[in-house]
Amino acid sequence: MLLLHFTPKPAPPQGPLPPMLRTPDPAARAAALEHAALALGRLDAALDHHPLLLAWQHAVRLEAACAHAGLDGAHVEPQRLAALIEGLRLRPLVSPAAIERGADLDALHTALALYGLMTAAADRRSERDLDDGTDARDHRRLVDEAMWILTRPAPGARLPALAQRMRAWIADDRPRGAVRAALPAALQATGMTRTLLPILAGAGTLHPDSPMDEEGWVLAFARSLEREVEDGLAMLRRLEQAWRAARAALGPRRSTSRLPAAVDLLAAAPLLGPARLASLLGCSLRGAGMMLAELADCGAAVEVTGRGSHRLYGLPGQAGILTETAGPRRHGSRRGRPPTGTVLEPSATAEPPAPAVPASVERMAPIEIDYAALDALVADTNRVIERVQRRLTSR
Repeated sequence: MLLLHFTPKPAPPQGPLPPMLRTPDPAARAAALEHAALALGRLDAALDHHPLLLAWQHAVRLEAACAHAGLDGAHVEPQRLAALIEGLRLRPLVSPAAIERGADLDALHTALALYGLMTAAADRRSERDLDDGTDARDHRRLVDEAMWILTRPAPGARLPALAQRMRAWIADDRPRGAVRAALPAALQATGMTRTLLPILAGAGTLHPDSPMDEEGWVLAFARSLEREVEDGLAMLRRLEQAWRAARAALGPRRSTSRLPAAVDLLAAAPLLGPARLASLLGCSLRGAGMMLAELADCGAAVEVTGRGSHRLYGLPGQAGILTETAGPRRHGSRRGRPPTGTVLEPSATAEPPAPAVPASVERMAPIEIDYAALDALVADTNRVIERVQRRLTSR
């Protein structure tokens, strides 16, 4: 008698399939792409010629660089990265372990490199004007290469084509930071947005459980863009509320007062010092310092360095930078007498909270700002980043 042995067929798995094995519904994919395109239009329209555009771009670059560094295993707080970019002395970690201090430095270096890639995508300088002692040329080369891949002509809709090219770049194991930084510039270059929106990077496609098939990738890419647009609009609302609160803290002023203009510049720029404010307003350095001190006294601005000189000011929402800085070096820890004329400042205290913003406020009327003068802010930021990169490279 012949006995046959049959291997039983395994039963189908119970429960939902893993996200990377699911086949998305074509209707859901089309709806996600439509929602993402509409969301892009809302954010682009909200920021078109907005006076807070520079401040918004700086804030979302910080958030995006820290978020992308977190996906690469490097945890950095945006306020700590902002303090590093401004060249402030960072507060040491609570743990005295040298390995944790080294991990913090590596994480800051990773986040700064990602921030440098994002600024390279927005930098309009020619390559010969870039500093040879920094990573600016390498960043420009990587971003230009990713831009060339993303903007190649292809049949069909532009948004899914961008998603597929981003997927191909990552599947080839090429630098993820470069394609994330180039994506907002590619959206602008292909005519999908008029303004550079650095918050758009499709970061939701880079999680370990993200699908890698073509259809699933496009669906995850569209949904990620929609979430990033909502985060960008929320950031814009927070900046506008801080601007309104600072304006309200001024109270009634003379028609010839320059304090409202100083508040507008503080809102439009990440951080300002007396020298930069004096050059933008065309006033003396002493007058600019007195204006910033008066704004800090009335709660319309905060000082974020804790130093006696070379101070930097921002709106009350920037007060978190002060918690990440160690302040000036104290002469009491050195041998000998301190230099003549040096006044030791007391430890920084908590800044007063910003004035409450009314629940229902009307849209502020457009304010005339000298955008030609604000171009100097972008150039100064690029120089500061290059200086910090040189400092980190020399270590």
